[in-house]
Amino acid sequence: MKIDYEYLSKIRRAVALYTKRKTSNILDGDFHSIHRGRSMEFDDLKEYAVGDDVHDIDWKSSSRMGTILVRRYMTDRRHNVMFICDRGSKMLGDTTGGESKKELMLMTFGTLSYIVGRNGADYAMAVPGEHNAGISFFKSGTDHLEKLLYDYESKVAVDCPYTLPQTLTEVLNTVHKRMIIFLLTDMEGLAQLNEGMIRSITKEHDLLIINVDDAFLTGDTVFDNDISRYERFFLSHSKALHREEMRIREEIIKTTSEICKRNKACLVTISKEEEIIESTISLLERYRNGYYG
Repeated sequence: MKIDYEYLSKIRRAVALYTKRKTSNILDGDFHSIHRGRSMEFDDLKEYAVGDDVHDIDWKSSSRMGTILVRRYMTDRRHNVMFICDRGSKMLGDTTGGESKKELMLMTFGTLSYIVGRNGADYAMAVPGEHNAGISFFKSGTDHLEKLLYDYESKVAVDCPYTLPQTLTEVLNTVHKRMIIFLLTDMEGLAQLNEGMIRSITKEHDLLIINVDDAFLTGDTVFDNDISRYERFFLSHSKALHREEMRIREEIIKTTSEICKRNKACLVTISKEEEIIESTISLLERYRNGYYG
């Protein structure tokens, strides 16, 4: 894919078409990355209402006043959004929607970056590298978006020894900001996540996972990227192999979803470019309303 001003215009047009039907203010609402933490300055007390965080209850003041009071804080409402993007030769494959995984990963990152920038957020990108994670600065604007797109486009389909879990760990240990984290990965990346990793993220940050769906290993004209040839008919049309593939996929999604539910994170799967904005809006609305998984 050639990343140029026409490509950025494509992103703008996609967002503009959507906003005619629904607002693109996807970062409106409560995210604990900007409403919790000791770094915020105390403002005042208010009477407890359904939906308030019980951790903010001031028990001493509540005891004196005879009613439950919660602490309110003053904070900068500018979000810090981190995009953690997977990579590797696996991105040379297609999705179940028949689109290129590489193109869909790039378009997903580009579209979401453009939207969060328009919503007044600073954003950064982290990608696995040769010996560590490549982590950009938090900024916004078209120049920043274009630079990150070029950088990601040059790496997205190239294998590297650094893993996705190592990248996640490095981001948590290096970036000392409260963040809304978008994790862009695929089925293989989901399988690498575990309870401890997701819990360590959601303890301090908001986590929203976007799974770019993989094409099936079975079916017509299945091409094997590893050996650069079409798969043999007796394998690609094996009903037993297809059932096993379905079972493994369902198990990965089910396991990841259950972990997300227990740790207040959200997961969505996309397979086509036209699903990017709609699925992301749905993902954020579910997150704000507490429908995790």
